[in-house]
Amino acid sequence: MKQLHEYMDPLNMYFTDCTVKDEILESMVDLCFSAGKVKDLDDFKTAIFEREAIMSTGIGLGVAVPHAKRKGIDEFFITVGVLQGPVDWQAIDDQPVSIVFLIGGPDNRQKDYLKILSKLVLFTKNPTRRKALARAKTPEEVIALFEPTQ
Repeated sequence: MKQLHEYMDPLNMYFTDCTVKDEILESMVDLCFSAGKVKDLDDFKTAIFEREAIMSTGIGLGVAVPHAKRKGIDEFFITVGVLQGPVDWQAIDDQPVSIVFLIGGPDNRQKDYLKILSKLVLFTKNPTRRKALARAKTPEEVIALFEPTQ
């Protein structure tokens, strides 16, 4: 199993001052497409928004994890969104979101998806790392936070 930083790509990081959840999701999905992570933009966008309509992906602690597993996606990826201001995401703890991990991957690898999700949850439970991520200004800073320390 890869380390979290290995699912990340500097071309697939999102920094914004937008405060509208649907606009953030749309921009992040567009970024996934332009970075070459998904081949069928409309299919992936529909899947992300349909998943969000079922139940908010705001998992608490200021973090949201929208996700979709689709045919035509060969490998998992994580698009990290760092939001300049808090965004109402209808999270389970009713707290606004400032960090978004959009996960995409193959539709037939549920176990791998759950491992990635559990690693992200473990990462975000640490308040020091979470705050450092929320302050990150570049893709390189984001990725460095997920690299193993020596």
